[in-house]
Parts: sequence; structure tokens; C-alpha cells
Amino acid sequence: MKKAEEQLKRQLDNELEQLKFTNKQAVIKRVYPTSWKEKLYKLWNKEITIPLIPVSATFVLLIVSLGYLELKPVERQVTETGERELIQVAGNYYWKDDLERVLMKNEN
Repeated sequence: MKKAEEQLKRQLDNELEQLKFTNKQAVIKRVYPTSWKEKLYKLWNKEITIPLIPVSATFVLLIVSLGYLELKPVERQVTETGERELIQVAGNYYWKDDLERVLMKNEN
């Protein structure tokens, strides 16, 4: 086993002897920042992972709840004068007092 590892290491060294790493100082500077600007860059360049299932479940619940609020049936509203009456005209629903006000306005 050791001979195989030594042989692989020699082969790798032979193949890579032409390559020289010249940016060692730049890499060290990025890994260990000294100034506030370099520290900010390191913070900005950080990778984050977002778990897919909890985030997507949250979005689905949010969309469903917003849809439920939008599709909630029309409720009777109470005004100072009492309850409002909902009437149907030609397949559409209107508040009776609003419809009477519009009809009166159109007659004048």
C-alpha cells in the first residue's frame, strides 16, 4: 500500500513540477484579513446555505394564507345606521345602500 502511495506521489510531483504557484501572498491576505475593508470583503464573500424544505414550506404557507384572506367570503359590515344588506342584480352582488346612492345620482 505504501509503495503505491509513494509511486502516485512521485508521478504527481513529476507532472506538476512545471507549475508554480505565484499568488501565495494574495491568498494568505484574503484568508487572514488585516484591514476593515479586507474583513468586510471576507464577510461579503462568505457562502451561505439555505435549507430548501423549510424555506419553501414557509413560502407555500404564506401564499396559501394570502389566498385565503383574498378569497374570504363577503361579510356583512356594520355601519352607524345598522347592518348593510347585500343584494344580487344581474348575477352581481352589491351593497343595497351603495346601489341606491348610484341610482339616485344617475337619475339627477
